Amino acid sequence: MNDNATDERYWIAINGSGCAITALPMRNPKVTPTPQQLLGFPTYEEAAEAHRICLQAPLDEVRRLFESLRACVKSGRVRVIQPRHPQPQTDGPVTWTEDADMHQAIQRIFIKTTSN
Repeated sequence: MNDNATDERYWIAINGSGCAITALPMRNPKVTPTPQQLLGFPTYEEAAEAHRICLQAPLDEVRRLFESLRACVKSGRVRVIQPRHPQPQTDGPVTWTEDADMHQAIQRIFIKTTSN
């Protein structure tokens, strides 16, 4: 039996009008800057298509995508993470890790460099 909370997924991080994608699967991604929402897909192809839609498609198509994902989220096929403290969208790079200590170090640097 698979535990949905620990299955590796390909993730997209949504923050404002920005969207980033992981190159490798992760179980519990930590992202800098912290996004508003993370969506985890079982395949890279699904994540890449969702990423493309979020970045390039008209808003109506983005809404249809999210509507179509409801059943997948409910069944656990797609995971959703809503971080407690999202950070503002930036034009800079997005950093992905699963290591909590590394994430804290990256966050400190990010906060220091963006608060000036």
